[in-house]
Amino acid sequence: MIEKWGQLNGVTIDKKEGSYSEDWLCELKQLIDESVKRHFPILPEDETQTSEQLEEFENIICSEMRRLTPVLKDAGLLTYLTDSYSRQLFIKLDLIVNRDLSENETFCLLLWGKRVFFSSDAFIMNDIQRHDPLLFTGWFERAKQKLLTVLKDDISKYLQNILCNEEKHEDNELLMDEEWFIRVHLDVTQCLDAAIKKTEICSLTLKNSVQILCLEELRSFSQKYVDGEKLRLEDMQSLETNFVYLCRIISTCMKLNCFAVQICNVDNNEAPAILKMLEDQVLSVVQKMINDLAQVSIKSSFKNGNEQIYKPMEEIRKLCASLPQIAAAEEIKTIIVNLAYDSVSRVYLDCLMESNFKRLERRWGKVEEKIRQHMIHFQDKFAQMNCSVEQNQLLERMSEVLFCSDVDALKLTCATLFKDFPDESEHYLPRLLGWMKTLSKRQVREVLDVARLGCQNPDNHPHFLMCLCCHSW
Repeated sequence: MIEKWGQLNGVTIDKKEGSYSEDWLCELKQLIDESVKRHFPILPEDETQTSEQLEEFENIICSEMRRLTPVLKDAGLLTYLTDSYSRQLFIKLDLIVNRDLSENETFCLLLWGKRVFFSSDAFIMNDIQRHDPLLFTGWFERAKQKLLTVLKDDISKYLQNILCNEEKHEDNELLMDEEWFIRVHLDVTQCLDAAIKKTEICSLTLKNSVQILCLEELRSFSQKYVDGEKLRLEDMQSLETNFVYLCRIISTCMKLNCFAVQICNVDNNEAPAILKMLEDQVLSVVQKMINDLAQVSIKSSFKNGNEQIYKPMEEIRKLCASLPQIAAAEEIKTIIVNLAYDSVSRVYLDCLMESNFKRLERRWGKVEEKIRQHMIHFQDKFAQMNCSVEQNQLLERMSEVLFCSDVDALKLTCATLFKDFPDESEHYLPRLLGWMKTLSKRQVREVLDVARLGCQNPDNHPHFLMCLCCHSW
């Protein structure tokens, strides 16, 4: 057709002189469209060969564009050829997007689009994308939304299976091993992390969208997980038979909470709050059980003078030894042991305040020396159980006021205690200062007033406190 037009009008195909009539131009464009349709492959009914179909599209387009470019470029019709291939290609791509694609197939589709339309090597496909960028961006957005829909469905089903497996195996004690301890949080985080990392290589915008999707699925999972565990907690009575299970809940909440913050730290991130509530509830259950253990033994020791005061440490050691020897369990063990040290310290102080000094003196002899023995034993035993003794100085610090008779020194000591342990100081110090009856009520009030004032002052400094101690009260 091009050669015929040139012969009739005295124009060769490599010259740009002359122009086509409207009839000739319409006929040439029609021939181009027919050529494009004839060479473009028809999508087979088999929907499982998406990658092969995309490769075939690319090969045919590149081959035909190379074959026809020399003729159509000189004839001024190359732009129409590009337009025709562009329209035909995106019609086929839309048909593929509308198919029932798997997650991998949809992801391959997006990666293919990114490669062929943006790669410097695929210059022919670049021309198609640049010819009508809105056509490409519209299709890419539809493909992205398709991937998000498929991902959401797949992730939701996977997370639901995790919950179902928990319900199925909850009563099987044989499954409580190392793998069981980390199974929930590991399965959840691996699933979501894999989805995020996979989409990261496609585009940053897609990755951000997948992060938000994963966060929403994690929030939904967290709510269902928390509801299920709360129901199980209602039936739990004995610490000895449920201790490992309770520690597993704490570990799972902590790990999922940390992951939720990592993937998308946004204002509406509800998952951490949901998980933190369950974590705190289980920690309260464990703390109450440890308190009960400590109270039975320590109260008996104060009342009868026996050595039952050391029994809680041995029971706590046995409980911690029942945890699996893995990093996740060691992390929880540290938390539990620190919590236990704090509980034992508070129970000891409460029992001490409920006791009569004179009776303890008849029972123990040198009360100060006995209390120091107890504190050293507590420190040694809890330190052996992986406890940070430096962070659990409540008992030692509070006992400093028991055998100090110097009022000015007590003011400084109590001011520091109010600063370091404000709530505990309000609870224990008034009783501790009056326990041995060596201070008058007026002196106790004086010490407490100066200590509270020194703690509240923003210029809390030893020199400032010394000045206060020298004042006449």
